[in-house]
Amino acid sequence: MSNSNGQRKAPWMIRTYAGFGSAEDTNKRFRENLKAGQAGLSVAFDLPTQNGYDPDDRMSRGEIGGCGVSISHLGDMERLFEGIDPGTTNTSMTINSTAPFVLALYLVLAEQKAVPWKDLRGTVQNDLMKEFVARGTNIFSPSVSLQLSTDIITFTAEHVPQWNPINVCGYHYMESGARPHEEIGYAFGNALIILDTIRPKLEKQQFKRIVERVSFFINSGIELIPEICKIRAYSQLWTDICKKEYGIDDVAFRAGCQVRSLGLTAQQPENNIIRIVLEALPALLSANARVNALQLPGFREALSLPDQMEQRLSLRTQQILMHETGITNFPDIFDGNPVITDLTHDIVEKARSIALKLRSSGYESAIATINTELTKAVVERQLRIDSKQDIVVGVNGFLDPVGLSEQLGVPPSTAQNPVFEQQRSEEIGEWKSNRDPRKWAAARYNLSVAVKSKANTMAATLEFVRARGTVGEWATTIENATKGRFNTPMDLSVACSNHPVQSRFNGVRIVLGKAGLDGHNNALKLIALGCRDAGMEVIFAGTKVSATSLVKSALEEDADALGISCLSGAHLTIAEDLITARSEMGAHELKIVMGGVIPEGDVRVLTNMGIDIVISTGSTSIETIVNQIGTTVTSSLRMAVQT
Repeated sequence: MSNSNGQRKAPWMIRTYAGFGSAEDTNKRFRENLKAGQAGLSVAFDLPTQNGYDPDDRMSRGEIGGCGVSISHLGDMERLFEGIDPGTTNTSMTINSTAPFVLALYLVLAEQKAVPWKDLRGTVQNDLMKEFVARGTNIFSPSVSLQLSTDIITFTAEHVPQWNPINVCGYHYMESGARPHEEIGYAFGNALIILDTIRPKLEKQQFKRIVERVSFFINSGIELIPEICKIRAYSQLWTDICKKEYGIDDVAFRAGCQVRSLGLTAQQPENNIIRIVLEALPALLSANARVNALQLPGFREALSLPDQMEQRLSLRTQQILMHETGITNFPDIFDGNPVITDLTHDIVEKARSIALKLRSSGYESAIATINTELTKAVVERQLRIDSKQDIVVGVNGFLDPVGLSEQLGVPPSTAQNPVFEQQRSEEIGEWKSNRDPRKWAAARYNLSVAVKSKANTMAATLEFVRARGTVGEWATTIENATKGRFNTPMDLSVACSNHPVQSRFNGVRIVLGKAGLDGHNNALKLIALGCRDAGMEVIFAGTKVSATSLVKSALEEDADALGISCLSGAHLTIAEDLITARSEMGAHELKIVMGGVIPEGDVRVLTNMGIDIVISTGSTSIETIVNQIGTTVTSSLRMAVQT
């Protein structure tokens, strides 16, 4: 396939998900990746930016620049895209709750560079459904989140016509255990609810254009045949749904894809290089259902964020697939294959049923339904691994080390740099001091009025950006105008098939929660249900809660133990706050358990700080973890009684 200049057109867009530390450092990485052959940018924002906190907020401690780039205001966005033309660069931004603000930053940046909005091409993820049930960077209630999400879509329909205003995610459902038909059904159900919401607000042609611009972010796993059929089912069903439900013909299924991160292991991480290649194939092999863009993770993602070497290897993997395999030289090799045809049809019909049921239930009910089903799925998957019904190489079978990871050494740490955090805090203070306070106050007032009146908030958000407002101030304004921040409840009533119930720790009470700003809670669900089925009383204290609040909750509940999950690399900062709070509140008997993405090298550090149980990266047996918690607590209780 060639373009008008006679050059061969790339069969898909190669992306690398990148962003870390400061805007300046990330800009350097962007320019290096573009020079190395990357076709588009995929921006990773840090957790404070995603959760609506400025660097000078205490909730941001230990998180600034750790899982992405720290972007708080227009000045940061200017530095992020220094020397990069938004008029010629396709930019994807993985941002959801604060998507209106970040998109407004990009639009004002384009204004400053004299780039018309009509020329901008890119995507803002803007999908809150999966945040409530799988990823956890939701800020506001479902109703407010739906309002803000649809505000972006209706605004871009008129003002930024080539922009993809939503990237509906199936990816995170698979990460939380969904099967192929469930991943598609949940994603399409969400898309239908969104489109039904905006349809009355748009003229017929505007609505048609939005339907055609809806894009998806999907997953691709290692189960080759089912995953090939899943990608084909995605493509077939979306075209069919748009025709039958909205009367719009020939809508192309437009999707970006990242391969399955959940299947990447901390044990023998070099095996993940092979997994990543195999997981990429289902998204590329079907000529009639090939994704538009692909990004591949670093092979040590279960241990840490990818460094430049890992990102370059991911880029080279795609380039080999694109230029050496010859897979793009042939027509669709699966057309007419009875195995592929039958399985694809089965996935299509099951996914259609799920999507239409979710659509009829509405946004909030859909969240509750998906949450319950994903909890069952993630537990049942873990049970299959624990029982060796499913073999994961290097985890529950074939345990002899390969040796490459030992030669590579320890991956780069995500631990925060206090000097950088202090610098960011001072920078934002300076930014706030160098603005017109009256202009800023007026813009903030107008934003509050727009939210309360349920008017489209994008114009007010743009005004707030131009008045030098920050992401934290934007989020706080909406919090104050609505019902504040929303914490998704955890459903512990789920009964999973074949789950062993052994009430050996009756009487033990444990409070579980997530400190820091990461919201992924699959591991927390597993621990919660494991503790419950071992006889413990489990109290869920919420996600993205301060260490002080968690210790206070444990005291109020008269708990014996406090379990904390942290996957963002902020565990040392969180541990320091936990130990300080426990001491200040006199909770000396409270046992503190920490788990998550914790490198082996930090286990002893945390233990020396006073953390009672540390569950390092790579611990897979829930039963072992629960036994360790229960035994430690009951031994302590017996000693207290004897004393």
